[in-house]
Amino acid sequence: MPLRGIAHVHSTYSYDGCHRLADLAAFFRAERLDFVLMSEHNRGLTDDSVAAFVAECAALTDARLLVVPGLECEATPDWVHVLGFNVPSLITTRSASAIVEAIRSAGGFAALAHPHHRDASALVDEATIGRLQGWEVWNGKADGGRTPRGTSLDAYTALRRSQPHLVPLGGADLHRLESYPGICLEVDTRERTADAILGALAAGAFRVMGRSFAFSARDTLTASMLPSGGAAAALTRAVKRWGQRLDRGLSRGGLQLPPSVYRLVRRFLR
Repeated sequence: MPLRGIAHVHSTYSYDGCHRLADLAAFFRAERLDFVLMSEHNRGLTDDSVAAFVAECAALTDARLLVVPGLECEATPDWVHVLGFNVPSLITTRSASAIVEAIRSAGGFAALAHPHHRDASALVDEATIGRLQGWEVWNGKADGGRTPRGTSLDAYTALRRSQPHLVPLGGADLHRLESYPGICLEVDTRERTADAILGALAAGAFRVMGRSFAFSARDTLTASMLPSGGAAAALTRAVKRWGQRLDRGLSRGGLQLPPSVYRLVRRFLR
């Protein structure tokens, strides 16, 4: 049986995370997941807080769930983010190329997060892309859990002609459990270790599974693969982006939507 897990998750170790790591682990166990690839924002972390985070990941790991520590590192400009799964120490450089090298030197897996956000991928040079291992074609926070964007699939496939090693990832980008998108990675390994799981990812031996769509890492991805209803999906994403901007604006003012209202909105947007 393959292992199922979730990638790109934030706890309260991140400045914008809403749930303790222990609460997230309990939720993922209830969802019958085998592993979680964490990705705490490096902004605001210290060597001591990263050490505490890594230790807590180890303490929460058991025979049922593997909790893998990792970072989401800000480059320059600050909307270019690199995910580093299985990274045990703080990375502070703002150079995308140096971030990727630090992740890989630590034995981690390096992927570009939400490359379509503000055209972030255009700000990463070809040599750095050549050292990345993964490319987040589906981001649960930006796209929802039903399908990725067709433009993201087409752009990835075009890029892969020159970067055939890049694997297409689906990441939850989870900050609140109310917004859990249900995007999972189904990895072809029975060994529940970080090395085995990340090795399977690097080899393209996995599937990305969402609420209404799934694909293999070895598939040729195109917008034509997506189920019908593209216009409705685009409208939903537009409403979702408006809601996210409202939520961020409220947060900057020290305010927050009531949890009951937030859950109702999220149910509509899924």
